[in-house]
Amino acid sequence: VKDIKGVIDYCEECKDKRFELNYATDGAVIKINNFAQQEELGFTARAPKWATAFKFPPEEVNTVLKDIEIGVGKTGAITPVAILEPVQLAGSTVSRASLHNFDEIKRLDVRIGDTVLIKKAAEIIPKVIKVDEHSRKPDAEKYEIPKFCPSCGTELIEKEGEVNLYCPNIYNCPDQIKDKIAFWASKDAL
Repeated sequence: VKDIKGVIDYCEECKDKRFELNYATDGAVIKINNFAQQEELGFTARAPKWATAFKFPPEEVNTVLKDIEIGVGKTGAITPVAILEPVQLAGSTVSRASLHNFDEIKRLDVRIGDTVLIKKAAEIIPKVIKVDEHSRKPDAEKYEIPKFCPSCGTELIEKEGEVNLYCPNIYNCPDQIKDKIAFWASKDAL
């Protein structure tokens, strides 16, 4: 293309055409193809100034929230995970999505049985972004935040200045022990 309008038009055209390709893509790279202009523009420490990436907006789909599972990590952090009606999203079948923490559940006002809008954060990690409140069943109950660890039954605690709940049973919580051993044996640790 010859000018910035042509670049914008091309990128808009690519947003829809990407679904017809035989491979997944999350954007287009725009480059100046004049060597003298490339030389003049130069480089930053990590990339050429004469090339830039245009990222497409993430694909979003609706599905039904079937349940919320609670996970316990190696630090004792309690993490809610949405269990979804399986749906195709950005090249894969998604049946689970992050709800991050219980403040996020409150903010979204997400309830079991809700129709939810999901996307993949950075085209990788499924995430619930919105609830379709118009399709909510009248008898849908607010989600009850757990008071006890689902792995060991210990009463959960809040740490000052943090949004997560934690299981303080660091030596006897089966899920924490399992995750600590898995981390210890991983490439990043051992």
